[in-house]
Amino acid sequence: MVLDRTRLRTPLAGLALVATLALAACGDGDTGDDAARDRTTPSTSGATPSAGDDMSATPGGTTYDEVVTAAVADLAEREGVDPAEVTVVSDDAVEWRSGALGCPSAGGMYTQAVVPGRRVVLAVEGRDFAYHGPAEGAVSYCASPEAPAAR
Repeated sequence: MVLDRTRLRTPLAGLALVATLALAACGDGDTGDDAARDRTTPSTSGATPSAGDDMSATPGGTTYDEVVTAAVADLAEREGVDPAEVTVVSDDAVEWRSGALGCPSAGGMYTQAVVPGRRVVLAVEGRDFAYHGPAEGAVSYCASPEAPAAR
């Protein structure tokens, strides 16, 4: 942002600029941590979210956000099963070794830096399926998943 110094000569303009900058710094109050707080990370819970819900609750009280719900719906369609047959094995915050997010494609070029991410593991009929993505945003099916970086 470039400041026009001539506008700062009047006290009212300076006050308006300070107020604008202060409000811009406050944003909408969303720190991005809400999704992490709202999400319960199960480990072999056996609970299944309902496809299409923004947040799904299971009888045990575990809730899943729309990212996991979308992954469940995708896997159910991919495997030709009812979403109720998909089990959430895990939903973890991870660090990926590169911009490939643990799922590089042949010939792809990726940033070579550690990237905060998310790994969702789902199961159907005893077979595990990996969904990888960034820390915020959607996850995608990964046919040949790589392990995340060690912490």
